[in-house]
Amino acid sequence: MNRRKTRGFTLVESLAMLLILAIGMAISIPLFVSAMADARKKQCHANMLAIANAEEQYKIKSATHAYTTTLSNLTGDFPVVPMCPNGGTYTAAVSSGSAVSQSGTTVPNGMLVISCSAGTDGKYAPTIDSD
Repeated sequence: MNRRKTRGFTLVESLAMLLILAIGMAISIPLFVSAMADARKKQCHANMLAIANAEEQYKIKSATHAYTTTLSNLTGDFPVVPMCPNGGTYTAAVSSGSAVSQSGTTVPNGMLVISCSAGTDGKYAPTIDSD
């Protein structure tokens, strides 16, 4: 009886390889999703910081030396107003002394507060919240 040598993987080898891949995916997918969420949050914070910087430039250039709460007025300092990566919208407000920053500190009267409507991204108050 002549037996041919066959090349390839046995069923057990294939199942072992599939098991190793499944374990690797079970570990890596949650880490990837977490890293993506963290990156979106950091991008939103960077956008709020950029808006705060543009607000400062607007205040210096403006004849009234006041902040604007209309972000479209910042187009001279921005090619386009940044979009939140989490789908939220940014708003700029001048504190009346009762606004609270991301760190929980009360924002003094006349200071700027940038906030994002996406629930996880919060607020940014220049000179109060750390960059």
